Amino acid sequence: MIENEQVQQAAALFFSLLKRKVIPLDDPIVQSYFREEGVRDALRILANESGTELLQTQDRLHLVARPQGSVFATSFTHMKNRYGELETKKYFYLQNVIMLVFLAEIDVENGHRLRWENQGISYYQLERQVDLTLKRWREKEEESEGWFSRDWGVAVSEMADLWAALSTQDETGENPASLTRRTRLGNIALAMRVLRDENLVYIAEDILRVTPRPELYERLEGIYHRQDRYLELRNLIRRSLSEEGLL
Repeated sequence: MIENEQVQQAAALFFSLLKRKVIPLDDPIVQSYFREEGVRDALRILANESGTELLQTQDRLHLVARPQGSVFATSFTHMKNRYGELETKKYFYLQNVIMLVFLAEIDVENGHRLRWENQGISYYQLERQVDLTLKRWREKEEESEGWFSRDWGVAVSEMADLWAALSTQDETGENPASLTRRTRLGNIALAMRVLRDENLVYIAEDILRVTPRPELYERLEGIYHRQDRYLELRNLIRRSLSEEGLL
């Protein structure tokens, strides 16, 4: 039987996880979770009822929204309320592809992660990869007479049209453009900011470079590698970039 004090401790931890996303296991607020089974049971109930799940790794405790049936699932409406730059669903779709291109690049075996953890990835590199991914998808869409987008469940034409209309900026700064929703770099910056707000990446804004945090790799291994949809789209992006010689 779960006692009232244990429910209160579980609730405090749950709402702290909602706010912080990830909590180190040595944080005092987590200690009752390890000491008392009642706290663990109450926390699992709160997670199940809200459509979230707990991910415990060697160093941290994560709280993650389930892809479906969660009161905290990230929909276009939720994202638009939080990030005003998302005017339409086309911007929302584009943000997801930008994040997937980033994940496809850094989601590698342990032995190859040191490069990304030390150097990170520049926004300009991501811009080239997103550009080539969408161009390749547009070609496949035209070759398949529209079946590519239907088979994969991606809004290829909408995203490709939006991306083509966005302003560009080269690394020399000869074609300056601010980081707004009207620019490619601005949309990349927003996608990376969403990941940063989840405590999954570091951003060096002065040099436009993003670096994955250990928490992101824990999330990939503990959650995303169990989701077929993520793996299918990651591999599709990798094939697209490989065909263009960028991976």
